[in-house]
Amino acid sequence: MKSFRLLIFTGLLIVFSLGLFLRLFRLDRYPAGFTPDEAAQGYTAYSILKTGKDEWGKSFPLNLRSFGDFKPPLQTYLTIPSVFLLGLNELAVRLPNALIGSLAILTVFFFAKELFGDFLLALTASFLVSFSPWHLTLSRGAFEANLTVFFISLGGYFLLRSFDRKGKKDQFLSALLLGLNLFSYHSAKVFTPLVVLALFVYHFGFSLSSMRRGLKRMPVFLVVFSFFLLLAFSSFFLGGQKRGLDIAVFNPTDQWQVVKDSRWWAQEKMALPGFLPRVFNNKLFYSVNKIAVNYLSYLSPQFLFSDGPTEGAYGMLPGRGVLWWWELPLILFGLYRLCRKKSKTAFLILLITLAAPLPASLTKGIRSAGRAAVMMPWIQIFSAWVLVELFSSFSSLKLKKRSLKIGPKLKFTAFILVFTGFFLFFMENYFIQSPRERAKEMLYGRCQALRWVRDNYPQADKIIVSRKLSEPQAYVMFCLNYPIRAAQEQVPDWLEYQQKGLGFVDQLGEYSLGKFVFKEINWASDSKVAGSVLIGTEKEFPLVDFSPTKRIDYPDGQPAVFIYSNLSG
Repeated sequence: MKSFRLLIFTGLLIVFSLGLFLRLFRLDRYPAGFTPDEAAQGYTAYSILKTGKDEWGKSFPLNLRSFGDFKPPLQTYLTIPSVFLLGLNELAVRLPNALIGSLAILTVFFFAKELFGDFLLALTASFLVSFSPWHLTLSRGAFEANLTVFFISLGGYFLLRSFDRKGKKDQFLSALLLGLNLFSYHSAKVFTPLVVLALFVYHFGFSLSSMRRGLKRMPVFLVVFSFFLLLAFSSFFLGGQKRGLDIAVFNPTDQWQVVKDSRWWAQEKMALPGFLPRVFNNKLFYSVNKIAVNYLSYLSPQFLFSDGPTEGAYGMLPGRGVLWWWELPLILFGLYRLCRKKSKTAFLILLITLAAPLPASLTKGIRSAGRAAVMMPWIQIFSAWVLVELFSSFSSLKLKKRSLKIGPKLKFTAFILVFTGFFLFFMENYFIQSPRERAKEMLYGRCQALRWVRDNYPQADKIIVSRKLSEPQAYVMFCLNYPIRAAQEQVPDWLEYQQKGLGFVDQLGEYSLGKFVFKEINWASDSKVAGSVLIGTEKEFPLVDFSPTKRIDYPDGQPAVFIYSNLSG
């Protein structure tokens, strides 16, 4: 038994070490590009580190105002130590998530072991998380959606321990970790209480009497977790609702115009009588249909196995699902096996996996890798259970009239060969092809352009940065390490966007930060401003008889950012 455990923990150390390497290797370069969300996370962490306030002048905020939306604070606060140690740069911003993503490999092991009581299954689950295309990709950027894998698994581990051991320390740690998870990402705010409820019901049963007994045994957890719930709920009214309302299906971009058009057509053109046009075409039915379509999109083969997410802002690879192709028959076998074996724990994991896309389905858009990240690590743990069941379900394979004995070594070898083939292709896609395919969605070139202008034209009186570069103020503050005190004095002026009823800062016609002016470039007039530098997109400059002072290209050679100066270098 001791030798078996030693083998398991040796395997866990190898899996963790490989996962750590894959998450840290050239972290500042891959994914190619740097999103405005990452820049904003980094600069806000830097501002709080230096002054205790964000760039808007708010002291230690629970909801971080960004471009007009509000972000959960956990990612930003976790970034403060690395910014302190490494300075304000891309590596410092991405490092915390990479480390926490690596630690999640370990926490999933202990969580799965506590759930199933099976060391081999736990090691398999940690292996699947370590090499998951979904988890690995989200771990390599400052993508706060990825934090939930660590906090939910470690918090769940201590919660399960506290059920059996009644230890106040375990109760406190589980409540603390699960409470912090409420501030990791918007989906986690909805999903975490559901997970807690599911684990309580799983352990104590459905009856009210057993639930009461269970709650009485968990006083420390209830007090601490309730505190975090109230804090998260109150923060919703301190700005957190803004993001939720912006992306909710109940607030469509067209302001229900599609419903109005359908109702008008049924009534005026098709002469549907009386109240029937309103019965068939109303906000409720439209919203329910949208939610259903969104939900099913996250369980579709397109999202899970073939096409993946519809957005590229998380560095996800095009034409590649968030899971491995070989997991499709595995999951199908798991559903069959679950019907035959009726494992209570595996059924719990499956139910939680199926419930995980619900928060994402309430939002506009479909197949977002970030919003559905709460499906991890549940789907990996379920796959691990299936793998263990598969390895133990058959021992021979009939070939014509002969029977081929399949021992543990042969099964393991076959799996490793299949996995290695898929993984090598993924590595080639990510480190070789993705800079060409995803740099544009990751807004490559913004920091390069600004730093080039800083180094070559420090004497510029006015630098016009196009709004078409997407939240350019975030890049100016982050990439150029803009002085904190100066930012805190000027940034609150941008709140004018709220007074004008706009959703985001960059919807203002023009706004500024020191000598930086953010607006759409008007070549005819802006190019004649003495002492100025223009930074914008290719389409904002003349098509003929024009040579930019500097052109920043995407990795594939296509133009990303143009720079024009009427100054001498």
